[in-house]
Parts: sequence; C-alpha cells; structure tokens
Amino acid sequence: MAIRGLNSQQHREILNRLVHLAKSAKIKQLHQAGPEYTSLMVCFLNHCLMAADSLLHLHESFGDEYFPTTVGYIIVRPMFEIDVTAHYITKDPSVRAHQYIEYESVIKKHQMDACGKHRQSKKPDWREGMEMIWNYEWAPIEKQVNAKYDSVCSHFSASKNGKTIRNWSGKSIRQMAIEVDHEEAYDVFYADLSSFTHADVRLADRFLRLESDGMSWTLQAHEADTGGVFRYADIFLSCFLTLFGNEFNLWTKEI
Repeated sequence: MAIRGLNSQQHREILNRLVHLAKSAKIKQLHQAGPEYTSLMVCFLNHCLMAADSLLHLHESFGDEYFPTTVGYIIVRPMFEIDVTAHYITKDPSVRAHQYIEYESVIKKHQMDACGKHRQSKKPDWREGMEMIWNYEWAPIEKQVNAKYDSVCSHFSASKNGKTIRNWSGKSIRQMAIEVDHEEAYDVFYADLSSFTHADVRLADRFLRLESDGMSWTLQAHEADTGGVFRYADIFLSCFLTLFGNEFNLWTKEI
C-alpha cells in the first residue's frame, strides 16, 4: 500500500480518477477460478466504487469546512476489510470464494436463532416485535435455513469444541492481513479507523474544542481529518484495483 504526502484536494483528485477507472471495468468472461470468485470480486469492486463515490458526493455537499469526517472514516473502514479479504481469497480463489459464500448459511442460522430466542423476551415490546419478524421472515423458511446450515456447519466447526467459528475463514482480519502482507496497514490504518466504527472517545473528540475560556462543540471538520479520509480511500481503493486489474487483465499501467 503506497503512502503519498499529498493535500486533501490532491487526494480527492486521485480518488476521482480511481472511481473513473473502476467504472471503466468490463468483465468479458469469467475468471478461470470460476463464477463464485468472479462474482465476489465484482461485488467487492461495486462496494468500493459506491463508497468512494459517496465520499466525493459528501464533499460536494459539505465542502472542506463541514465535511462529516467521522462518517467518512466509517465509510472507508470496510474498504480496507474488502481489500484484505480479496487478497486473502485470491491466494486460493476457488476454494476460498466457495467457503466465503457458504458461510452465509451460518449467518442466517444465527440470525434466525437470535430472533427465536427473543420471542421469549421478558420485555413485551421485544416479544411482540420478534414474534412479528419470526412469522413474516423466518417461519416460512425455517426448514430451509436449518437444512442449509446442517449441510455446511461441519465446514466451520472449531476443532477443540465443535462450536461454529465466528467468521468465514476462521481467522481475524488481522490474521488475514498478515498473511497478505498488510500487517502495517492493519496496525496503523485499521486501528485508527476502528475508533470511529466503535465510537470510542476519539470520535467524540472530533466535535470538542478546548479553548482558554472553556469548551465548545462544533460540526466543523479538522483539516487533517478531511485529508485523512480521502488519503485512506485512495490507499485502499488503489490497492484493491491493482489486484482486481491483475486478476482480470483489465489495466496494464500502474495505478
């Protein structure tokens, strides 16, 4: 991942060019790893494109002074996760793409079970709400969800206790990042962005101003944060697009 010493405007210009490049992508045939891998990579591309485009439109609406940087950081964070996940899947594309997709059956089973559990909530409003969701969303497909889960759960069981693993790869984002040579980016960039996703004190600090005469609160953005959002977006999107272009032979020049 390349780190460039640019200002906010220069980072936006780069992001705009990356968005145009992403929009130019035309997949003429399936990747040799198969339709599942091809589909995942295109879906990842589309999300990153939408995220980057959203940031540019937010800046058009709010400008530098009131750019919603905390929202921007939240938009950018999944772009890093997608880049890491895509690089990890590409190491064994057919197998890992299938595994990634199969895990949806585990996610649905957990969602259904959570709804079923809270149909018995001691809180009347939750009981009523969960009963309504169960009847309209889960009851019609309960057997199907259970059958699909039963068919894949052995693929996602931890060897020690037999419980279902908590994510599709059985590894954390950090573990995957290390395997795809993104350790530094995880430790520095991702840790920084996590403050905004998990709403720790650094998010609150963005709205606080401490002056000699006391404290005040504002929606005005710090200039460094505005630049930081677009810097992260540039870095993550360019890294993913390099991988995507290599996998589908789309662009020959360096991004």
